Amino acid sequence: MAQEERELQVRALDGRSTAVTLAAAASVRDLKAALRGSFPPAQISNSFHLFLKGAKLRLEAEIGSLAIVKGEFIVLVPFTRKSAQPSPVAMPAEEQSANPPISQEVATGANSAWQDIMNDLSSIPNSTNADDALKDLYSSSTPCSGSYAEDGSAGKSPSTGCSRKRRKLCKENGNGSSDTPGVDGASKQPSMNKKSGFVRSAASSCHDKHPLGPAEMVEHLKNGLGKEGQIVHIEEIPCRRASYSELPRDLSEVMRKALESIGISRLYSHQSEAIQSSISGKHVVVATSTSSGKSLCYNIPVLESLSQDLMSCALYIFPTKALAQDQLRTIVEMKKAFHTDINVSIYDGDTPREDRLWIRDNARLLITNPDMLHVSVLPCHSQFQRILSNLRYIVIDEAHSYKGVFGCHTALILRRLKRICSNSILWLSSYIHVLYSYLSKPT
Repeated sequence: MAQEERELQVRALDGRSTAVTLAAAASVRDLKAALRGSFPPAQISNSFHLFLKGAKLRLEAEIGSLAIVKGEFIVLVPFTRKSAQPSPVAMPAEEQSANPPISQEVATGANSAWQDIMNDLSSIPNSTNADDALKDLYSSSTPCSGSYAEDGSAGKSPSTGCSRKRRKLCKENGNGSSDTPGVDGASKQPSMNKKSGFVRSAASSCHDKHPLGPAEMVEHLKNGLGKEGQIVHIEEIPCRRASYSELPRDLSEVMRKALESIGISRLYSHQSEAIQSSISGKHVVVATSTSSGKSLCYNIPVLESLSQDLMSCALYIFPTKALAQDQLRTIVEMKKAFHTDINVSIYDGDTPREDRLWIRDNARLLITNPDMLHVSVLPCHSQFQRILSNLRYIVIDEAHSYKGVFGCHTALILRRLKRICSNSILWLSSYIHVLYSYLSKPT
């Protein structure tokens, strides 16, 4: 009976790869022997480790026990032995053979990989768990530099030998520091590497909550995170003179007082034009720069309509919950000036279930998102009959975010919303007609 075989993909740091076929019962030790006989990076450097998903493979592990799926590969990482330091543990027989000199190409690749790891560590913020994180990293998934046993003695894990050797090197140096590049021995924290210019504490300089103007922010970035030349271009966009317009004459006195309560006595020209078009029954798309007052372009006509017609409703659709919360605060400030109470409610996944029934029965301005519209409102449209059959405005905020697959799905949801609203209006009209006919019958 033939033994089951597995094909393993092995890749070196320089990008070269090979495929090795071994019996499932073979060990990682057999895999290393096969690589030394056929794979050039393993032939150039006899001292190397094999890593799978960030963890070093034990030599005794069977090939059949390795959890490798299609597309995954084993990484060959060489390391350099230092002849100046004696080995505290006996070397295995297979590692005591004469090692040929390491080529400059392999040594450079190994050092580069190690430096990348240390640069990633440098971005970890200072914390009480930083020492433990570094110890775990050294003992599990990083190649160790120095003279130590590759596999350890019987009953001891390779990581134990690695960490013990590092502690011994620190004591022999006499200053409490290790030989690991990029690590400060006194604080056990990643330090600034002068060659790469990576600043360890760059993120710590951005914790201040003091507000900065545009010019101050640019200067702050140039002196902090961008001090190594990351900022390649700075462009100053000159300001433009604002074009103002008076409040539309069609606005009620209550709406004018509501605008005055939030400090608005006049509008930008594009706001006035958009509001006038909305009040006259036209579809409006507002595409202007950030902080140009787009929200007022729909808040003013919507609140004006809801205050004059006690049956009309409106639906606001936002792509995120955070935008919905921001808009709710603005509307609450404006509607304080109205004599009639306009119930404004958010209906999303965070809405408590005990509040949803009240919202369906009483809300006149419903704020939601495409996902909630799809999974809750439209499938249960009979529960939202009052709102959908009296919709006066549908507002789609941040329309530029609806693109790609997300935009395609949202477009189909809006088509379904329009169809349901149309059927709801026809159903409500038919119901009122039948009720009226019934009540008109002579008693």
